Amino acid sequence: MAQLTLEWFLQNQQHQYTFQLTSITKVPQKLRLGRDPSQCDLVFADRSVSSLQAEIFFSSAHDAALIQSLRPSNPPLVDGYRLTQGTAPLSQGSQLQLGHIQLRVTQLILKKLAPSPPAAPAQPLSYGLKCPNPSCGKVSHYEEQILKQGCPWCGFSLAAANTVLLPR
Repeated sequence: MAQLTLEWFLQNQQHQYTFQLTSITKVPQKLRLGRDPSQCDLVFADRSVSSLQAEIFFSSAHDAALIQSLRPSNPPLVDGYRLTQGTAPLSQGSQLQLGHIQLRVTQLILKKLAPSPPAAPAQPLSYGLKCPNPSCGKVSHYEEQILKQGCPWCGFSLAAANTVLLPR
């Protein structure tokens, strides 16, 4: 049984929430985080949190717990990185930030539901830079030369670019 426990502090009080595949949630097998109780399972009243900011789910294909941003204009931070698009894997000890709210994964139990074929060798994560020019917004692979030269499509400076995880 896959299980993930989140911990956070509000006004010096410790809070915990445990999510399992069998948990009853707004969207089956997904834990939604945000400010709106009609859309979210884990609700934070803090105005810095979006009404529907992120969701956590278990992926049997990746044998992992993943987080996905649902609000590109206010993305969560996952272990210090802005998750503006795609998903990011979570592990025990992962740090999440939704607005001003900081959470930590204190327990993560993953149990494969069915045997899977042998996995390919692990590849390192690939990072990209999202052009901050509102009329461009394209993502290029992170390379020092691109960072110095600017966006390959529009030439805009990438000094204020968001870092994104690229799909493998």
